[in-house]
Amino acid sequence: MKKVFGYLFVACMFSLTLGMTSCKKGDTGPAGPQGEKGDSGVAGNAGIIYSEWADATFGLASDGATYFVDIDAPKITSSILNSGDVKVYTQYYSSAGELVVMPLPYFDGSFILNVSIFAGGFEIYSNADFSSYTDDSGNRAFQYRYVIIPGGQAAARKAGIDWNNYEQVKAYLHLKN
Repeated sequence: MKKVFGYLFVACMFSLTLGMTSCKKGDTGPAGPQGEKGDSGVAGNAGIIYSEWADATFGLASDGATYFVDIDAPKITSSILNSGDVKVYTQYYSSAGELVVMPLPYFDGSFILNVSIFAGGFEIYSNADFSSYTDDSGNRAFQYRYVIIPGGQAAARKAGIDWNNYEQVKAYLHLKN
């Protein structure tokens, strides 16, 4: 019985080897029909406009309790206000020297930084003077930046971006700094 299985095994291996060596690749067949070409995607942060970090000097309002600064931003148009979105951020450095970015409006129980956006710019107002300055380590603190998201980019909200989280916004929109 062992001899029969041995011969059977050798015969199977011989057949398998012969079958594998005698096969060759056939000729390439004709190309199939082409489907419709899809729309090309948008690369990078197409359509997104953002400013550099800019200094701001707050003034004291006539009420003696409110500080404000007007910032020119000519790329904020009525069209953007009607169909897009504008985000404003401020930054400072922590005591450990790490950059901290906050979306506006901001309220921590003591300090308020609010923003009014209009065609041509925006106004930041606060209950304290948040003017830009250089800290003891030489870092610029309380600079301001805006990000304009045109109306055609509204679907970006569905991408799971928390627009109040600057690190997510920076990564998603490929902002330089």
